[in-house]
Amino acid sequence: MFLKKLLKNRYFHFGLVVVIMFSVLGLRLAQLTVEMGEAYYNQAQERKMIKLTLRGARGSILDRNGIPLAVNKQIYVAQLDRQWMPQGNEEINELILRTIEILEGNGERLIDNIPIKYGTRVFDSNISPTVISGFYYDFNTMDPEKHKEYYNRWRKDAGIKKDLPADEMMEYLRDNYRINEEIPDELARKIISIRLDLYLNRFRQYEPVRIAENIGVKTVTQLSTYADELPGVQVVVEAGRYYPNGESAQHIIGYVGRMTDKNIDAHMARYGVSPTEDGYNIYADKYGQDGVEAYAERWLTGNISERHGELEAEVDASRRVIKVLREKTPQNGDNIILTIDSRLQRASENILAEELAKMREGAEPYSGKKQAPLAESGAIVVMDIHTGEILTMASYADSEFSYDLNDFARGISAAEYSNLINDPSNPLFGIAFQGRLAPGSVFKMLVGMGALTEGKVTLQETILDKLKYKSGPACWSTYSHGNINLIDALKVSCNYYFTVIGERLGIDGIRKWGEILGLHGHPGLEILPFDPDDPDKNANIVAHPSIMENVNSDSEKARRIRITLQDKYGLKISEEDSLKLVRIERSDGTLAGGLREVEQLTNLLLGMGYFDDEDTLNAAISDIRDAIRDVTVWYDTYTLQASIGQSITKTSPLGIARYLSTLLNGGKVLDTHIIKEVRSQEGEIVEQTVPVYRQVVLNEEYTNAIKEGLRRVIYATGGPGGSGTALSYFKDMDAGITLGGKTGTAQTWGSEEHNTAWFAAFTPYEEPEVAVVVMIPNGRTSGNAAPIARRVIEEYYRIMNQDQQNDLPAFNSLSR
Repeated sequence: MFLKKLLKNRYFHFGLVVVIMFSVLGLRLAQLTVEMGEAYYNQAQERKMIKLTLRGARGSILDRNGIPLAVNKQIYVAQLDRQWMPQGNEEINELILRTIEILEGNGERLIDNIPIKYGTRVFDSNISPTVISGFYYDFNTMDPEKHKEYYNRWRKDAGIKKDLPADEMMEYLRDNYRINEEIPDELARKIISIRLDLYLNRFRQYEPVRIAENIGVKTVTQLSTYADELPGVQVVVEAGRYYPNGESAQHIIGYVGRMTDKNIDAHMARYGVSPTEDGYNIYADKYGQDGVEAYAERWLTGNISERHGELEAEVDASRRVIKVLREKTPQNGDNIILTIDSRLQRASENILAEELAKMREGAEPYSGKKQAPLAESGAIVVMDIHTGEILTMASYADSEFSYDLNDFARGISAAEYSNLINDPSNPLFGIAFQGRLAPGSVFKMLVGMGALTEGKVTLQETILDKLKYKSGPACWSTYSHGNINLIDALKVSCNYYFTVIGERLGIDGIRKWGEILGLHGHPGLEILPFDPDDPDKNANIVAHPSIMENVNSDSEKARRIRITLQDKYGLKISEEDSLKLVRIERSDGTLAGGLREVEQLTNLLLGMGYFDDEDTLNAAISDIRDAIRDVTVWYDTYTLQASIGQSITKTSPLGIARYLSTLLNGGKVLDTHIIKEVRSQEGEIVEQTVPVYRQVVLNEEYTNAIKEGLRRVIYATGGPGGSGTALSYFKDMDAGITLGGKTGTAQTWGSEEHNTAWFAAFTPYEEPEVAVVVMIPNGRTSGNAAPIARRVIEEYYRIMNQDQQNDLPAFNSLSR
């Protein structure tokens, strides 16, 4: 009776469960301490001597005021240490698989170094694009020769003797590493990627191999919790790159990333040694990929041999340091101080975003015929005219995709990068210094200076505006400006006047003065590479018959295709697609050649999903063929067009700022630059940029006359020819701000909505300090660039006045 009652008692049941649980725990404890205690003790006491190469931290990038633009922050890194990993293929694969499941289960991104990818990829060909689904090789180049070179280098490094297609190569590697057949292809590829990294680092036994960077706290906790089950998997704290203003000055700052074959080749070409010989671990170390991060790599990095440190120590089985035998502290990279004022840079980018949005919508002051619905990008340059220092170099694109340097630093995904590179607004393009478009009327000061100096016109001579000179472009005004001299011709931007004196100067003279004043050629900017084998690459170009090939360049023809398809068919295609249309095998003039060209264009357009109506397709093909037809003859009308900044003259906003500065600073053709100085971590100056210039002799009377013409553009309310072309945009400006400026509208292929809007200015008028240049592709009219320039100039003075008010008195200078 008692037993039956006891068995029904819930407290008895609970106690019984507790006794059983503690008994199991006791037995397990006894097993661990008695039976396995000695083994665990010996394992815990096991010591190993390690020898590690210590690398210094990367230097910071700061603006001219010391505001950080690129710094380091602590990040968690998951890595594999082969010294503690199991040895068998099956055990290694199981360890890697378990680690991948934890990482990807928490949304982490694996470091993916294997050049075999999985998915769908479109490859260019002459006839039609080739689509590959499944495994394919990706070496970040479309050049067949480079692709072959990188492929062979990879096979050699990876110890692969077989030459196989990507899918067969994966089968070979899968078999080589004994990966279970039940594991899906993409997961197997990730395991193979890590196995290959371990192999490639086989000579660095003491250096762990990274498998994921910048992982979250949740992942760190899980990896630590399961540490006993994941031998060799470690989490360490390192310095990762961080960009405090990741969406500002991206094209200037650049970013760091995994070292590519292109980096290896460029390093060898620049320094005469391979990165490996220079001390880099090419499979783990980060390398500057663009902008200042790339240009100043040698200063910034802590990875070169001369900056390495070393650590020799004894560690236990948990890799805890028991005893430090020898330690040499590594040296950190140097800091780079830029000429950029990040406040003005950020303000300029915001101004572009705000004003271009209003421009597209047709809001004031861009209503009516000033509305520019296609204005999706723009640029602003502010330059010190006496030193060549760039205070602002803003490139803006109205992209729906965020261009954040931190995305690149953590390792941008293929989908994210594809969104950016295929966006027609081209957010990755630094239009302020890389974009080259016809300058329009901001070119007229050059023609005026050349014609005056060469004696083709005098300051006193007046020319009667007859609206259109010979076959040249008509004057923008529908009424004659009357008899005007050079100063008033600048004031009202009279096309007739400048085509007349441009013809007198001749195309050779125009080109000559483009070279003299620094508009033709490379502007000297550090992050804009100069190629001695191709001097016109990244250079500004002033029109001349000797460079007719520029009008036949692939990029120019691709641009004409995009404009044609958008204007006539409302079709907006990417730059990549337009280049495919350009690079077909064009007609050789025969009937068969013409049919072949049409067939290729048809296949490409249909393959891209454009045009399902046959009549529209045929019309579009005809228009595309017109857009890509070569032009080889220089006509007299091209000289007249070149006189007002049209024809094949192409320049960047930076180029205009440089040439305008030459006219204002006494004839110093300055190299432009954005690096002010390099300082060590201790604050000592390692390198300092000093103004570099070529002195040209300019007649002061003529430069003063041009300067006066630019003043009248802003302030003249009447006189010969009428009021200044920018009067309405600056009429209520703070009287304490003085300036001169020039409007410019460059007509382009297509409708007037594709015109490039320019405004070039300098301030203050009396003693010029800075040049300010605004360019808006598809901005329609120069009047649309002027309000933007005004806001930038006002912001420049606001910041300058704020700095002056915040200046502290010199030490001991306060009166008693």
